[in-house]
Order: sequence, then C-alpha cells, then structure tokens
Amino acid sequence: MSSTFFSSIQSKNTQVISTNTQVSMKEGQVVHGTIKKLFPNQTAEVQIGNQKVIAKLETPLKAGDAHFFQVTNSEPELQLKVVSGPLTQGNSLAQQTQQLLQAMNLSKTTEMQAIVQFYLKEQLPISKDILLQVEQLLKQLPSNVTMKEGLEAIRKMTDLKFPLTLQILESVLSGKSTDSLQTLIQDFKVALQQDLSVPSNVKNNLLQTLQKIADPLGEPAAGAIIGKQIEILQNPHSNMSTKFSLLQALKEAEILPSTATLNNITPPSISASLPNSAGEIMTTLKQAPANEKNLMFLKLRDWVNTQSLLTTEQKDQILSLLKDNRQPIQTSMVNNSLVQVFAEQSQQAIFSKDVSGLTAKEHLLSLLSKGANQEVISQTLQQVMTLSKNSAHPFFSTSLQQAEEKVLNQLDGKAFEHAMKEVLKSLGFSYEAKINFQNEDVRKLAVELKPQLVELIQNEVISAPIKDHTNLLLNRMNGLQILSNENGPQHQLLMQVPLEFLGKKMDATLEWNGRMKEDGKIDSDFARVMFYLQLETLEETVVDMQVQNRVVTISLYNNDDRLQPIANMLKESLKEGLLTVGYKLSGVFVKTFEEQKISSSLNSKLLSKESQGVDLRI
Repeated sequence: MSSTFFSSIQSKNTQVISTNTQVSMKEGQVVHGTIKKLFPNQTAEVQIGNQKVIAKLETPLKAGDAHFFQVTNSEPELQLKVVSGPLTQGNSLAQQTQQLLQAMNLSKTTEMQAIVQFYLKEQLPISKDILLQVEQLLKQLPSNVTMKEGLEAIRKMTDLKFPLTLQILESVLSGKSTDSLQTLIQDFKVALQQDLSVPSNVKNNLLQTLQKIADPLGEPAAGAIIGKQIEILQNPHSNMSTKFSLLQALKEAEILPSTATLNNITPPSISASLPNSAGEIMTTLKQAPANEKNLMFLKLRDWVNTQSLLTTEQKDQILSLLKDNRQPIQTSMVNNSLVQVFAEQSQQAIFSKDVSGLTAKEHLLSLLSKGANQEVISQTLQQVMTLSKNSAHPFFSTSLQQAEEKVLNQLDGKAFEHAMKEVLKSLGFSYEAKINFQNEDVRKLAVELKPQLVELIQNEVISAPIKDHTNLLLNRMNGLQILSNENGPQHQLLMQVPLEFLGKKMDATLEWNGRMKEDGKIDSDFARVMFYLQLETLEETVVDMQVQNRVVTISLYNNDDRLQPIANMLKESLKEGLLTVGYKLSGVFVKTFEEQKISSSLNSKLLSKESQGVDLRI
C-alpha cells in the first residue's frame, strides 16, 4: 500500500494531514503503519500516513516492516497491537482485505469485503464497530441506490465527522441527488392538498409558503396590479361603474379601509409603517404639533428630493405643493400626490429599490396603511393576487395579464436577484442558524418552509404518505446543508433553488467556493461560483464564474452553438455592470461540454472525490 488509510481523517477534498499535525487516534481503531525506528522497552517510531508517532508495541517487531495495528490505548501513551503479519509492497488490495478481515474476526461476506476494500482504498479510519455499523447501513439502502453510492456518502459523512446514522445517510444521499427539487416540492404539494390528516390551519400556512416559492415574481406583479388599480381610482376620467366595483372589491378584501370613498381613497389614519417609508413620513407629519408642521414639511421636501425611485417630473409635482406659500399646505393633497406617484412607479420601476432598500410598492402600501412590516405587506400583496385571479369581473383578469407583461418587460439582474432571494428565504434552508441570533424574530422564521416541515413531521396524527413526502423534502434540504461545509478559512456552499418565471420552471443548483476574512466576512475579492441549470429550451447549462482579485472570468457550458453570438451582444453591458460594483470583466467564454471534457452531470461531480469541480485556486 503506497499510503495509509489514516492519512486523511479530515476531508480529502480540502486537506491532507501534515507531518506536524497530531492525529487523534481512538481505542479500537485500526491503522496502517510502518516501523521506522526501534527503541528500548518495546517502544518504536511508527510512520502513520504523513505523521510519525512514538508508540508502545505489545510484541517485538522488525524495523522497516509494515503492519496493521490496533490502538489499545491512547492515553497517557499510545499503545499499538499488531493485528496482521508484515505487509509488502506486493500485497494487493484484495490480499490486504483478507488479512484484515481475518485479523479482526469479521465475516468474509461480499458486502463486508467491499466495505473493507473501500475503506482501505479511501484511507478511512477503521474499527470493527465502524465496519459492522456500515454493513447495517448498507443493508437499509433504498433499492435505487447502489452500494458504491452508499459507500461514497458514508465517506463524506466520515470526512465531515458526522455520526453514522441512517437519517444522516439518507440526507447525504438526497443532497447528492440530481433529482429535481421542483418535483419533490410539487409531489409534496399534491399529497398535502389531498391529505385529510393535516390540520387545516397547518395546511393553509404550508400552501401559502409553497405558493410564494412557486411564484417568486407574484408579489412584484401584485404591486403592479395595486398600482394600476389606485391609478384608475384616482383618475377623474375613469369609468364610474368600474371605479365603484373596484373600490368595493378592494374594501371587501381589506386592501383599502372601509371608510375609503371615490373622493378620498386614503382617509386620514395614523398607523405604523416601515422605517423611512412614505407612510412613516406622512404619519409623522400628521402627528406633528402645529408649531412643528413647517419643519416637518422641510424634512418631507428633502426626502422627496433624494428619493431615487421618483422621476424628476414626479418630484416637481410633489414639491410644487410644498412651495405654495400663499395658503397653508394641505396634508391630504400631499398624501394623494405621493399615492399617485408611487402607484405609477409600482408599475414602471417594479424591481428598483431606494437607499433604504424599499420598493415603490412598499411605499404605496405604507401610504394605504398596509405597510406596518414586511409580513403585513406580503399578506396584502397575496390578497391582491388572490382577488385578481378569482374575481369574476373582467377588469381583474385584464389587470393581472397587464401586470405580468410589465414584469416580463422589466426582467433584469435585479429581478432574478429578487426571485432568488425570495425563494431562498421562503425555503428556510438556514433557519436553524437564524434562531441562534437573538435579533431574529422567530415569528418571521415560522412562515418559512423548513421549520413548518420540521413541525409537521413531529405531528403524530399525520398520515404515512404525507410523512414520507415530508421526509423526502427534509432529507434533500438537510443533505444540501451537510454538503455545504467549511475547512478553516475555506468555505463551500451548495444549494438547489427551484425557480419559476411566468410559467417557465427550472432547477438551479448553486455551488459557491470562497474564503472568509479574519473578521468572519466573505472575501469578495476571490471566489468561484458555479450554476447548474436545467432550462426548458437550452436544457442542461453550466455557468462557471471565477473571481481572482476582483477580476471576473465567466465560462458558459452548453451544447447549443447559437449562444456565442448572443453572449457577444451582452458582453459590453455585463462589463459595464461589473465596473459599477468594482469588478473587472476578463472574458466570457462559451464552450460545449465535449470541448472541455467536463461532466455534464452534477451527480458524478458530487460523488467523485477526484473531480476537480469547483476547488478554489488562489
């Protein structure tokens, strides 16, 4: 054997134990070692992998011989027991396997021989208990999982120092799987809708979360819908019958207050609003004492001047109301004007945000007394979408279609960023980490999918089919977290994101490799990000982005030869966009999978430790 199976007790993907690293050996563990020097009192220097240790031997041995040793004691001194005869360079893996099985008194079944050979070849720490444990796990593998895949998953668990349990093994296997996360979610949704054992309130909450995952652009579209509806209500030339029907529908859905009229759709009210929102500014103005009104109007003027979401014409429209010194400024006129301009921008600048991170729709809802927090805003937008989809009035179906067209026309990097963030937030991959921070609102986390699944699986009344679907989904989410790991300053993040854009579905697998700075923050100067996409038209596509000292190189892998001219057309705008955030574009290269001889299968990359994949090179 050219090297010991003990030389990589930690993850072989990222680290090899150095000669000056102290290996922690446990009693009962079996290691491969070579006697380097003999000392008095049956003490010897033993080479174990890349490390030399001083150990007490139970029997005299010959310098230069290699053996399998069992650790009989690790404290206060290392004591080793010989469990095999001398091993020579000529010993094959099969011969070493037979020697070890005999020495450890293990059955020579086909499964056990495969396990021992795998452990020897992969240089994993061995003990009799571990081998028996692995044998039992492999017997419980699903029929569609091969023994090789099971052993590779167990190697990953060993590398990451996870306990060898069936639940973790199933999670790792699921995390490595390339089966569509979209399909898992859809299957769970169908089972949930048909199941009668799940309490109705639990089912409704889950279905709402699943809808947000399935339609990440639903809320932006709803913002455009409410913007159009408010625009119609404020327009004196709109059809009165349409206006009246619209007003009644919005009041019944509690999107507008019950006191709203056609003459005043935003009657005076004092309500909480998001910080720095238009609603908060107007609430503060309404509450201000008479002697402070002028000061508040000055603050409002400054706020309007610096509001990036508004056009110059829109700013002038509001400022003209604040500059009229001939008569007292009418707060209601200013409020209606703000409602008007943010209704317009909810349709024209759907994905834009101001310096406070707020969108036009959030400012609009804050003015409609529906902007107390993001949860209230989200609920209101879902009500708007539900009303538009279910109403028999043709106006609502028309506004939904127009809003979706507006969203489609404004799809850009900001839109995809919004969709990715919304889906990831709704999935709740990292909710366990969030609950450790005292500043996190647990109620907000409760609406994420993963904590709801954890609660559901603990419910004793749910049926076996829904429990199975829940387990499948949880295993995938847990598996992706397990496969995301850190090794010192090096970090790896692996996630799958089910995306749907206006009826187009796809699964995006994201793998990020980078390093952390001393302050614990991500070093944005150096990273490598790979997107594995299953697209409806382009099919399998891989985007490989490498960042070296803020210089970006992008390789796009796809077998469609029509992509190169399209990439050339977009290269200049990409270059300019990267410059605005402090990065320089080195090049964009379109290649086929065959050209680069890279695997087009994420599964093979994840399962093969030899895969160079996305190792970070700096």
